[in-house]
Amino acid sequence: METETDLCFGSDRGRIWCYKKKDGEFSLLEIPTKARVTSIHMATSTQAIVTTDKDGFFSHNLKTKANIHYSPITCKELPDKPILSAYVDRHKEVWFEQEEPGVVAHFNPATGIVKCERVKTEYSSAERSRPAFHIHEDVNGYLWVHPFGGGFSYFDREKNSLVPFYNELGSREWKFSNKIHSAFSDKQGNLWLSSHTKGLEKITFRNVPFSMLTPEPHEYESINNEVRSLFEDKEGNLWVGLKDGMIRVYDAHRKYMGYLTASGTISLSGTPVKGTAYFIMQDSKGIMWIATKGDGLIRAERTGETYKLTRFLHNEDDMYSLSDNNVYCVYEDHYGRIWVATFAGGINYLSKSKDGATVFINHRNNLKGYPIDPCNKTRFITSDNNGHLWVGTTTGAITFAENFKKPEDLKFYHFSRVPNDTKSLSNNDVHWILPTRKQEIYLATFGGGLNKVVSISKDGHGEFKSYSVIDGLPSDVLLSMREDSKGYLWLSTENGICKFNPNEERFENFDERSITFPVRFSEAASTLTSRGEMMFGSSNGIFIFSPDSIRKSSYVPPIVFSKLMIANQTVDPGENSLLTVDLDDTRELTLSHDENIFSVQYAALDFTNPQSVQYMYKLEGLEKEWILADKQRSVTYTNLAKGHYVFRVRSTNSDGVWVNNERTLDIVILPSFWETPLAFVLYVCMVLLIIFITVYILFTIYRLKHEVSVEQQISDIKLRFFTNISHELRTPLTLIVGPVEQVLRNDKLPADVHEQLVVVERNTNRMLRLVNQILDFRKIQNKKMKMQVQQVDVVSFVRRVMENFEAVAEEHHIDFLFQAEKSQLYLWLDVDKLEKIVFNLLSNAFKYTPKGKMITVFVREDEHTVSIGVQDQGIGIAEGRKKSLFVRFENLVDRHSAANQASTGIGLSLVKELVEMHKATITVDSHLGEGSCFKIDFLKGKEHYDKEIEFILDDTDVPLRMGQVVDIANSSILSETTVTDEGETFSVVSEVEESEVQETDGTEIMLLVEDNQELRNFLRSLFSSTYRVIEAVDGIDGWSKALKYLPDIIISDVMMPGKDGIELTRELREEMTTSHIPIILLTAKTTIESKLEGLEYGADDYITKPFSATYLQARVENLLAQRRKLQDYYRDSLMSIVVSPAQPVEVPVLEEGNVEEEILPEEPMMPEMSSNDRKFMEKLVELMEQHIDNGELVVDDLVRELAVSRSVFFKKLKTLTGLAPIEFIKEMRIKRAAQLIESGEFNMTQISYMVGINDPRYFSKCFKAKTGMTPTEYRDKIGR
Repeated sequence: METETDLCFGSDRGRIWCYKKKDGEFSLLEIPTKARVTSIHMATSTQAIVTTDKDGFFSHNLKTKANIHYSPITCKELPDKPILSAYVDRHKEVWFEQEEPGVVAHFNPATGIVKCERVKTEYSSAERSRPAFHIHEDVNGYLWVHPFGGGFSYFDREKNSLVPFYNELGSREWKFSNKIHSAFSDKQGNLWLSSHTKGLEKITFRNVPFSMLTPEPHEYESINNEVRSLFEDKEGNLWVGLKDGMIRVYDAHRKYMGYLTASGTISLSGTPVKGTAYFIMQDSKGIMWIATKGDGLIRAERTGETYKLTRFLHNEDDMYSLSDNNVYCVYEDHYGRIWVATFAGGINYLSKSKDGATVFINHRNNLKGYPIDPCNKTRFITSDNNGHLWVGTTTGAITFAENFKKPEDLKFYHFSRVPNDTKSLSNNDVHWILPTRKQEIYLATFGGGLNKVVSISKDGHGEFKSYSVIDGLPSDVLLSMREDSKGYLWLSTENGICKFNPNEERFENFDERSITFPVRFSEAASTLTSRGEMMFGSSNGIFIFSPDSIRKSSYVPPIVFSKLMIANQTVDPGENSLLTVDLDDTRELTLSHDENIFSVQYAALDFTNPQSVQYMYKLEGLEKEWILADKQRSVTYTNLAKGHYVFRVRSTNSDGVWVNNERTLDIVILPSFWETPLAFVLYVCMVLLIIFITVYILFTIYRLKHEVSVEQQISDIKLRFFTNISHELRTPLTLIVGPVEQVLRNDKLPADVHEQLVVVERNTNRMLRLVNQILDFRKIQNKKMKMQVQQVDVVSFVRRVMENFEAVAEEHHIDFLFQAEKSQLYLWLDVDKLEKIVFNLLSNAFKYTPKGKMITVFVREDEHTVSIGVQDQGIGIAEGRKKSLFVRFENLVDRHSAANQASTGIGLSLVKELVEMHKATITVDSHLGEGSCFKIDFLKGKEHYDKEIEFILDDTDVPLRMGQVVDIANSSILSETTVTDEGETFSVVSEVEESEVQETDGTEIMLLVEDNQELRNFLRSLFSSTYRVIEAVDGIDGWSKALKYLPDIIISDVMMPGKDGIELTRELREEMTTSHIPIILLTAKTTIESKLEGLEYGADDYITKPFSATYLQARVENLLAQRRKLQDYYRDSLMSIVVSPAQPVEVPVLEEGNVEEEILPEEPMMPEMSSNDRKFMEKLVELMEQHIDNGELVVDDLVRELAVSRSVFFKKLKTLTGLAPIEFIKEMRIKRAAQLIESGEFNMTQISYMVGINDPRYFSKCFKAKTGMTPTEYRDKIGR
């Protein structure tokens, strides 16, 4: 024992040694006994209790040194067993530990009384296991005693005796083992027991404010005690409607009085009133109203000890009866009206008829404005303090004013859920509506939680705020609501009772763990009694509690960090561990960058009801708001970035009250190497290095591009120079070719002159060949060269090309051979370009092959390709020259070579470009002094060509162009190209000439539009002997002269200043007065696109330079002949002038370079009438049809209607039909007369007047002049 001044030690033979703390000396205190002292305890400040092993115990007075001895001999209550120890409780009662099963003695020093307590134990069990004595007091002052051998009990001080704690032998309430090894009470008063058979057990002591009133069984009722309705009347009696149909009544002391019978009595016997009561209420007059499911509305008026029962039912034939028999609610408003909510007929209110009968006002009669279709199923009705009635329905809520005079004037406002509108109702099924004392209105919904009315606008638009499980509700399924005296709302839900604080918008939930017994709410039944009790109907009876008696615990449980897990692995403290101490003792947790996936477990040490503890956490540095974790006691974070974080966690206690027990843990995530300052220095260095490399590469690219650009510019300068020269040479060459051709046609020329002219013609062809190659390069460079691919027999094609070189081979004594594995081999190729390829290769072969050697051309077929090759035994190519073999403007051989020939250096380069356009490849195998072999590999099929390639389908053989001349020295072969001629402009038609043209004698007029004076003079010389020629120096001049002279044919150049030939053609075709004139275009543009463009704009022919003068003359004569035929055709078809369009004229176009032979054009089909000409003739014929019977019709009438001049009308009509206007009118009349005669419906006199010839004799004369017979003879001939 220790006191403030001494330390006392018990010894044998009653001796006690006392050590003086201040002096450090021992003194001896002797107790008069020979027994051993087992314990020393201070009962009071002056009284010590000394126990012994064989002689009971002594009460020793420290001041007087007096001893009072209590032994089994002198004190019968004290068991004759050794006292092993003693315990002094807070009331100074001394309890003794003795090895007597189920027995414990205690001593009161104040009274000096010893009392022995005995409890039942299993003696045999005690002998074997010997449960130890244990005694302690809890925080609530209860003394818990476990005697030796068993019998755990608490000490009832009022009774001054031990009371067994649910473990007395033979007790029906035996809950714990009789053998307790130890017991402990924590700070919350929870009792922890270590039992022999059940391990560790915890007992929590709570004051339960909830109770359940279960109806007594009755012979008329089933075992179902589910409550459907509750109400306390003015006398304090409780009316309870059960699911089985009985209405039980309890008095103010909750003593069962009986049930409501059909006769109106409250009795324990008799027939119960019919109908399951869903709502019970008492109005201001004391009348009870009972709403039943399916059995209408019952009115119960008390008369003495009984009730007069009146039942109101729905009558389909009576519109003033109850609207439906399923009544869910009854309510009395502030004006004393009784309102009834039915589940299929909307709402009703009771009124009196003129004869005093009770009638129901509803949608079937006077309540016309009620929205019955959407709101026929109503559940609840009430009113607020602002004079509005509220109705809960399955489709939302309805409100309307209660201070109405006529029900017809009522205006109803319906509120329902609007999808995606958070300010509308959260759910349409409204079970209960509660107006509070603070003028707030709450709606309980079945599935949408709680709703609060925020505002209602004048137009009836409502705004609501909803509360759900997320906000703290135990369930979103709410059944009923009540308000207590403090303004708190109490709600029955599917998951227990909930208390809502409107001011704090906070929920407190009470589930089965808090209530301590099972309860399930299923119906909207509740009431608030006069004593302040809340009652809710449940499936087991009436759930009762007093809101004021419910107190939440204020206990603040400490929070501990229990476990750390990294990558789903538990981290335990240790030397090589991340944790050096327990996690709960760690203030800062440092993790590496690859340990940023971790979990922290935590727990609030509230042992009363730990399952009800809720948690909230936040990681500062990552999360801004607290996260509700509910009952989850761990949190996991993944992929946290480097930085400093603070983990915060807080909790509620077991009663759900949030307390101030926040716990923090600092967490540091270290950066990875690539996030360290050193890494950023390296990044900067890398960026600078990349910038340096990029700049260097860009500079190199720029330098290379500049070099390439310079080379390209030089090449372009060369090409542009040659192109410009070619453009300038093209027209002069035309002027050479034309006259030479004309002279060579003279068979009487001297032989020496003829030979010299042939030399002139051959050299002209050489120059054209050079021009063509240069311009082909230009087109390739500008990507204007188009492919026209068709299927070609390459074997026969190559043979025909070789025929052009046979004379050269014979002249130079060269063996010229052809090798082909098949007689026919078809490929998809561009004929023109293939011809250029083969010609160039053969030209080079003959140019560099000495006399007496051999040149071989071969065509070979492989699996996927066809090869065309030219092999010679020429001088070969030096190895150093092979790389620049296909470079333009490069010579093939060394300029000092003995075999050197004149070369432009563009032949092979052009070949390579043309080969690549075919998606083919060209290879060369050459050895200096031995010869060369050029081979081209073409792919089979046509799938390898691009989509924009034009394919030509032609089953005929592809002939070579005629008249091509091969000159080996200069490799000159004429081919098509594109040339733009630019020449000076001269005025070539004098005033005298123009006047001569105007005074024409019937000779056809030709208009020449050409800006080159020499070419214009040449053309004039060709046609001046046959036609009246008018000259124009450009397109503008040509347009004005065409309008002025209306020529019979126009020949125009395409490329001219001011207005080109294409534009001139378009304007002439669009102009009514000139649309009929044939137009021939002369141009250096030879591509198919250029030809199509000219023809699309209305040109009758498109002839390329250089052209054959003979061909041009023949084409002019042919076009004019067509016009004359067209006149005859139109003349014969005047009555059906809308003819079908003729097919296009297919006229072979003479290829450039064809100067030795000429092809006379074939007779074309009848040309199509232009759109303007067709309109002109259609309008003219229409006018004649309208005025055919008008004998006074003159030419001026037609000119006025057509809005053209007389001269234009005369010229155009003459050109189109060959008839003068007067002749045209007469022709139309006679043709119509012939039609009328053929019809056989009229006589000759009638027909004469019908066609505008008022003199029958003159009609007969004109008809005979036209047809060769009189009208009568014509009729007889037709009749036969």
